[in-house]
Amino acid sequence: MWDAVPAKAFFTSAFSCRTFARRFLATAVVLVTALLNTSAVYADDDQNTAAAYSDKGLQLAHAGDLAGAESELRAAVALMPNNPEFLSNLATVLAIDKKLEESTSVFKKALELDPANLTARRYLAANLWQLHKYPEAKTNLEMILKQKSDDAPSRLLLGMVLENMKDYAAAVRMFASVPEEVEKRPESIGALAVSYYHLGEGPKARNTLAKLQNHPAGQRAVLLGAEIADQNADYETAERLLLSIAENYAGRADFGYRLATVQYHAHKFEQSEQTLLHLVSAGNAAAEVFNLLGWCYQELGQSEPAIHAFEQAVNLRPNDESNYLDLEKILLEQNKVAAALEVAKRATDACPKSPRIFITRGELEVRASQFTNAVASYRRAAELESRDADAALGLADSEYAADLRKDSYGEFELGLRKFPRDHRFPLHYALALLKEGEFGDANSERRAAKLLKSAVSLDPSSADAHYHLGELALKDERIADALLEYRKAARLDPKNPKIHFGLSKVYRRLGRTEEASQEATLFEKLQEAKPGASIVPAQSQ
Repeated sequence: MWDAVPAKAFFTSAFSCRTFARRFLATAVVLVTALLNTSAVYADDDQNTAAAYSDKGLQLAHAGDLAGAESELRAAVALMPNNPEFLSNLATVLAIDKKLEESTSVFKKALELDPANLTARRYLAANLWQLHKYPEAKTNLEMILKQKSDDAPSRLLLGMVLENMKDYAAAVRMFASVPEEVEKRPESIGALAVSYYHLGEGPKARNTLAKLQNHPAGQRAVLLGAEIADQNADYETAERLLLSIAENYAGRADFGYRLATVQYHAHKFEQSEQTLLHLVSAGNAAAEVFNLLGWCYQELGQSEPAIHAFEQAVNLRPNDESNYLDLEKILLEQNKVAAALEVAKRATDACPKSPRIFITRGELEVRASQFTNAVASYRRAAELESRDADAALGLADSEYAADLRKDSYGEFELGLRKFPRDHRFPLHYALALLKEGEFGDANSERRAAKLLKSAVSLDPSSADAHYHLGELALKDERIADALLEYRKAARLDPKNPKIHFGLSKVYRRLGRTEEASQEATLFEKLQEAKPGASIVPAQSQ
């Protein structure tokens, strides 16, 4: 969990399916207006009554009364449940009102009755896209284009869908077929730029984003472009876009924070620091400002100011767990375990319903050899979120460390059943059983070997599992197997001293003294480079 980045996200994304789809479905209001001018002839009383409900519903929708429109259109559908026009009208109003799941269901029923209704199918595709059902949206759009290949709105939406499906080359081709449609909307311009970035065509992405600077959508479009450039590590472009509208945002805390964030991502830590300090001096002392300022100080090697900044963030937003987590990380990097643990205790008081907070407290208590306390912390985390594998594994590990062997084995067995694809449970269980094997328990050792093989099958990149399989093989005089496992471990974790010590042992058994000596020398060098290495929490292994 101890990532070398701030815990909180820096941007609230403006580049979303729903932002684009609201504009896309805004054309539905035009459709509603058109329907108001369409007269229909119905043969009987039910049809006439249903038509009256439908007409009134469309009038209400046009006036912006979506709740009233929905009520009238439901009445029309209740009288004529197999009328595709009434169903499509209801589905459209539901979509405009963001009731996407129900709208999708109603559109599908309408299309079963009238599969040739391209408008209804396009709106269905827009719903599916917003619901992140991209393959189904793509299928419906392709059906439209088979019937009407020049349908520009469908081509535009298909480009958006393809970008979300990460088929960037196809997205670019689709966008290129409707350039005028693309340039109407900042979101589609952004999607095209994203596609170019992922295809490694940075200059084309930058040229595309440049179109946002004079877009009719105004500064919102520029902010979107800066966000996209930042997310794609084009920090120079992101900063240039932000600075192009800086005068209009003078004194705005949110703008200053965005700019400081881009500068931080670009490793311009001193510039980011100055931008943030300017915000603070102007009275914009928000928690996220101090959080980012803390990271700037940390990157600049100023430990005490970093700690102070994170403390300020905690004080300003005492119920935000991310500030506690970041402060704990900074203290740990300075090997201040006791201070980090005090912060963790404050965090559990402030955020008593957060599993992650209790997990990190458990990790710190393990580092401080407070195993009984760690058991309590992990148990609370597991109570708050029974599906959290980190909590379950931490509980099993800490119970073993606290000499609660029976309880620990029970938790490991439960973890094997609840998290059958998580290699850490068989690995950690095996390591616990191997301790028993040191005291002559052959059954524990055999079970450990099976668990280690299971861990390797789940995650072949587990150096720890390969190393311990090598140890067991060497103990059983299976020298060739031991060499194979040690070599695999060394490839996966070449800077782990114990692995090279294992290789030195097996080479001596094989009489390859020169290689044994080389591995022993490497072991000593690596061991010297890691003096006093601290206990690694189970979750980060």
